[in-house]
Amino acid sequence: MGEKVSTVDVNGAPITIGSNVRYINTDTIGEISDIKTDDEGTWALLNTTELYYRVDTLQITDKKASAGKQYAVSEEDVKERIKEQAEAAQSCTLEEVFQATGGG
Repeated sequence: MGEKVSTVDVNGAPITIGSNVRYINTDTIGEISDIKTDDEGTWALLNTTELYYRVDTLQITDKKASAGKQYAVSEEDVKERIKEQAEAAQSCTLEEVFQATGGG
């Protein structure tokens, strides 16, 4: 009963708290901050998303999660982008719209 269950990734590599892993479905990278087991399997908590992932969907990686980049967008940039999108929408003909949506 006191047997320790070994936790491994999708390739059979051992996973421990502090391991850097990649979630294979979305390429999310993070460091494991907790591991737990329940009736549905073994789960690892990623520090970057604060979500638990089944360990059989994780892969050990050398990559480290980068800190989120902060983007500052000025009000002028936003207005210019909206203007460009509006001009692009006005330049479409009704026929182009029907072709793009499959209407006919």
